[in-house]
Amino acid sequence: MFGLFKQKTETTDAKPELPMGFRLGGAVRIDNVMFRANAGAFAFDIPSDDQMIEALGSVDLGGGSHLRRLYLTDDAWIQLSMTGDDIDDMKLFVFAETRNPPTKLDFQRLAEAGSEIGQSSMVYAGHRYERVWSKELPGWVPPIVYDESVKHMPGGEKDFELTHYSMLYQREIPGIGERYEYLFLTLEDYSADEFVYVISLGCDLSSADLVIN
Repeated sequence: MFGLFKQKTETTDAKPELPMGFRLGGAVRIDNVMFRANAGAFAFDIPSDDQMIEALGSVDLGGGSHLRRLYLTDDAWIQLSMTGDDIDDMKLFVFAETRNPPTKLDFQRLAEAGSEIGQSSMVYAGHRYERVWSKELPGWVPPIVYDESVKHMPGGEKDFELTHYSMLYQREIPGIGERYEYLFLTLEDYSADEFVYVISLGCDLSSADLVIN
């Protein structure tokens, strides 16, 4: 999904322009033909209606690389992995579960050695997923740490920044042919005694899968 970080990155403001006609406050529809044709193969459902882009997340990876995260109406988001103005990779994710650690200490323990996030494989919703980042390393590896800035439409929710501690996993979907489902785990620290553990499921997208308004 994106390259490994050498260290925590600094947050930068999003560019006002987005590729492919995406825009904050605009709408996008995701073609679900492939999902309907393979009902039950995936562990999540994609949004079926037009989705408004309600918020825009930005992550600076350094060296001209960055992420744009388009947060949609129905608990879904599209991630654009970019170099300059070019899209290198595009994925759809759907929020599957949110957990609220009771204390910040419990939250911090989720990122410590041996914790769930960073294991070489994960079982979720009855499926086994293999770690994508640092997959060549045995055993547990630390989650990737980075900052994200999130902006909303004028008059909407307040803009904010947060720190992520993330790990990406995948499994090959049987019977479809080199098609993967992704499990994305991230701890979100909002630096104000607000911290959550978010689990998302997703898949790759192409421009042919989208109608943008």
